[in-house]
Amino acid sequence: MRLGLKAKLTIAVGLAAACTFLALGIRDLRNASAAMAQSKGMAAPSKPAPPVMVLAQATRPIKTGETITAAMIRNAAGDPARFPFAATAAEVVGKVATRDIAARALVARDAVGMESKLAIRVPMGMRAVSIDTTAEIAVAGLVRPGDRVDVQVVYPGADAISGARGSGRSRAQALLQMVQVLAVGEVVVGAQQASGVDGALASPPPPPPPPARTVTLALSPEQVSTLSLAKSTGALTLSLRNPSDDARVAVAMVASAGPDPAPQPVLPRIAAAPAPAPRAAPRTAPHAIELVVGDRRETIYSGSAAR
Repeated sequence: MRLGLKAKLTIAVGLAAACTFLALGIRDLRNASAAMAQSKGMAAPSKPAPPVMVLAQATRPIKTGETITAAMIRNAAGDPARFPFAATAAEVVGKVATRDIAARALVARDAVGMESKLAIRVPMGMRAVSIDTTAEIAVAGLVRPGDRVDVQVVYPGADAISGARGSGRSRAQALLQMVQVLAVGEVVVGAQQASGVDGALASPPPPPPPPARTVTLALSPEQVSTLSLAKSTGALTLSLRNPSDDARVAVAMVASAGPDPAPQPVLPRIAAAPAPAPRAAPRTAPHAIELVVGDRRETIYSGSAAR
């Protein structure tokens, strides 16, 4: 049976529509599959990144007894799970090293301590020596533990206006440079100091602490001898330095102006002559008294005590 033209056109249109619907269905299935895969990927838990903590790393070798400052360490990122012993900068600054710490090594918590004793804070090979101070000697009392100071000595001469005097002109010289202050009074380097703000907020405010009467310095054994001799023969003065200034300056000895005072003439000691012994009065010759009557003579006084 032969189909007519109208039937053929109907069949062709139906086949075209079917192909179109099939293509659209395949496209929708692909889009749905992609969306499902994307949603599954977003829903899948991602692997957490390892935590990172800023740890303290030594910038130079730190010896036992040194008080750790911010200049001795730097921040280093690290995994606390891999380095559970490492400390942060806030945990080590101001504390003292209880053992040697190598350069570029992470600072361990058990390698530092908050020691209040001065002995552990004395650097290895150094000695702690205290000197008596006044506000004039200790830069108006503004010297603090951890500062660096220079030490000057003045040897008074005959022209000194006060105190003990020596011979010749007064002399001054730089004795020591870049000396570390370990303690001022009883306040040790690295120890927690009272905050002025806390004291101001207290009611009533606490009385100000008495001025420190001693300053303790870290010296080498040779410097200890030098300072001990200077203390016994001259007057000491401290000068405060900037923490970043580590230059050592050649300073010459300075003497007071004017010629050397003339030495006082030494007068010879004259021994006093002994007083002469009293001389006895010269003894006069005795004389006699005679009584003369006519041709008779009679001695009535012979010149002696007895007649």
